[in-house]
Amino acid sequence: MRRRAYLWAFVIAAFTSWSLKGMAMSVRWDPGVSKPVRDAFAAAERSMGFGGGGDATTGQPYGYRGLPGLARGWIAGRRNDLSDNQWRTFRDNLPLLAAAAVATSALSRAVRRAARGARDAGKILIPFHVVYGAAFAFFLHGFGALWPACLCLAHYALCRAAAGRPMIGPILVWGFAIAALARVQFRAHEWTFASLADATSPMLSRAARQRIAALDAPRNRGSSPRWWIHYNLLTLRMISFGMDLHWRRLETSDDGDDDAEPGDHRSLVSRPRREVRYSLGEYLAYVTYPPLYLAGPTCTFNAFASQLRRPLGAGCVALRARSVARYFAAKFAGVLLILEVWTHTIYANAMCKSRVWQWGSGRGEYGAYGPFEVGVLSLMVLNFMWLKFTVIWRFFRLWALASGVEVPENMLRCINNNATILGFWKGWHASYNRWLVRYIYVPLGGARYRLLNVWAVFGFVGAWHDKVAWHLIHWAWIFALFLAPEMAVRAVGAKYYRTPEARSKLAYKLARAACGGAMIHVLVAGNMVGYVVGADGLSQLWRLYADDVGSALRFFAMTMAMMSVAAHLGFEQRAREDAARESSAREGSAKEGAGKGAAGGDAGSGGGERDAVGAGGRRRAAGGRGGAEDAAPAGDSNGVEGGRRGR
Repeated sequence: MRRRAYLWAFVIAAFTSWSLKGMAMSVRWDPGVSKPVRDAFAAAERSMGFGGGGDATTGQPYGYRGLPGLARGWIAGRRNDLSDNQWRTFRDNLPLLAAAAVATSALSRAVRRAARGARDAGKILIPFHVVYGAAFAFFLHGFGALWPACLCLAHYALCRAAAGRPMIGPILVWGFAIAALARVQFRAHEWTFASLADATSPMLSRAARQRIAALDAPRNRGSSPRWWIHYNLLTLRMISFGMDLHWRRLETSDDGDDDAEPGDHRSLVSRPRREVRYSLGEYLAYVTYPPLYLAGPTCTFNAFASQLRRPLGAGCVALRARSVARYFAAKFAGVLLILEVWTHTIYANAMCKSRVWQWGSGRGEYGAYGPFEVGVLSLMVLNFMWLKFTVIWRFFRLWALASGVEVPENMLRCINNNATILGFWKGWHASYNRWLVRYIYVPLGGARYRLLNVWAVFGFVGAWHDKVAWHLIHWAWIFALFLAPEMAVRAVGAKYYRTPEARSKLAYKLARAACGGAMIHVLVAGNMVGYVVGADGLSQLWRLYADDVGSALRFFAMTMAMMSVAAHLGFEQRAREDAARESSAREGSAKEGAGKGAAGGDAGSGGGERDAVGAGGRRRAAGGRGGAEDAAPAGDSNGVEGGRRGR
C-alpha cells in the first residue's frame, strides 16, 4: 500500500510539473497577464530546465505575439483558447442547445408517462419521435433536410428488400451506405435545388422550376445549412438498421420472452424486444433522434427501437431523476468547468495548430521549443481533446437520459489511465468501438483474422471521419501498425505468465509497465498526427528532437519513467477491478444456487437455465454477435471466438 502511494505521488507530481510548464508557455502569448506574474512563470519555467522562460530584456516580453485562436475570456482576465473549431461551435451554441434539451426532455417525459399504461407504447412514442426528429432536422437544415431524407428513405427501401438474404444482404446494405457517404463527402456541398430543377426541366413548368430553385434561398436553409457534416453519423445508423434487420430475419429460434421485463441498453443490442417491427416509423425516429443526431453517442437500432416499443422505465437506474441530476452535476458540469479553466490557462491546442516551434530561432523572441516543450504540448493537447469530447458527448447523452432513452457512455476512463491501444479505444468513444466490433470486426471473422481485420476497422474509421484526408489515413496506419506488436506481446504474456503467481513477479510487472509506457507515446503521437499537426507536423517535431539529441534522450527517459509508472498503476487498478467482478459473480452464483435449492427441482433449474441462456443463447443463435459486442474490445479473443463459433 505504501509503495502504491509513493508511485501515485510520483505520477501526480510529474503531471503537475508538466501542467505548470504548459501554463508557463501559455503565459507568453497572453497580453493580459501582468509583468510580475510573467516573471514568476518565467522563473519557474527556467527552473525546470530544457530551455524556455523568455528574456525580460526584449521589447516584447517573453515573446508575446498574437496567437491565432485566442479570444477574450471570463476567468481572471485571461485569454481563452478557442482555436478548435468543433469546441468553439459547440460552446457558442451551448445555451441554445441547453434550452432545447430542457424543453424537449420535459415534453418527451410527458409523452412517455402518457404511454406508460398502453399495451404497445410504440403506437404513441413512435409517431411522436418521428415528428420530433423531423422538426429538429428542419430547424437545423431547412429544406436542405430533404437531401439526407431522400438518401435515408432509399436505404430503408433497399434494406427491406435485401435484408435476410445470405451474402447479398450485407453487401447491399453496406454498399449503398458507403457509396452514399462517399458521394456526400465529396459532392454534397455542390447540390442545390436550382440544379435539380434544371435537371428535371422537361417535366416541370417554368413556374415550378422557379419555386424549387427558391428553396436555396438563405431563409430556407435553416440554422445549420451544412447537413453533410452530420451525414457520417447518419451512415452508422443506416447500417445498424440494415444489419440488425438482416440478422433478425436470419434468426431461427425464439426465446419466448415477450412478457419478460426489459433489460438494460446492453442486453437490448442483441436481444431486441419482440414488438420491434423494423418499420418506417421506427427507422425515421431512430435516424433523426435529436439528442444523438449532432454528435452521438452511437446507439444501435435494436436498443433504440426496443425502448420505443417498451420503455425501460424505473427499473433502469440511469434513467431515474436523481441519477440524471447526479450525472449532470458530476459528470457534465464538473468536466465543463475543468475544461473552461484548462482553455483559459493552457493554450496548447492553439500553439500546436500554429506550430509555434517554427516561429523565430532565439529564446528572447518566442522562447525555446525543444523536446521537453514539444512533449508537454503533445500531452496537453491529448488531454484537451479528451476533455472536449467528454463534454460534448456527455451533454448529448444527458439530453437522451433526461428524455427517457438510455444510450451508452463514450468516455469510460480518464485519458491518462490508458496504456494499450486496445484499451484506449475501448474507453475512448466506447459506443463507436462497440459498433465497429458488432458490424465490422465480428462479421469479418473476428479473432481468426485479427491482424487483417484491424486494418479494415481502422481504415473505415479514418475514411469515415472525413473524406479521404491523409492525416486521418496516417492516423489509421499508425494504430493498425502498432497493434500487431501489442498483440504479440499480449500473446507472449498469456503463454508464459498464465497464473496469478507468475504475473505477480517483478520481472513481469517491469516489462508490462515498460511496454505500457511505450504505447502511451504511440497514442500521443498517433492522435497528434490525426487531429492536430498531421504527418508533416510530426516530421517537424522529430527534427526538433534530432537537433538536440541530449535533451531528447533526457526527455524520453523522464517521460518513460512517468508513463511506465502510470501504466503500472493502471494495470494494477484493472486487476483489482477484475478480481472484484469475479468475486461479485461468484457471490451472485452462490445466491442463485441457494434460491434454486429453496425453490426446488426442475422449476428452479429451468429458470436458471433461462437466465443463463437468455443472456447468450439467443445471441449464439443469431451468430454470437451480442456476446462479442458486449464483452470484447476490438480484438478480445475470448469474446470474439465465442461469437464466431455461434456462426
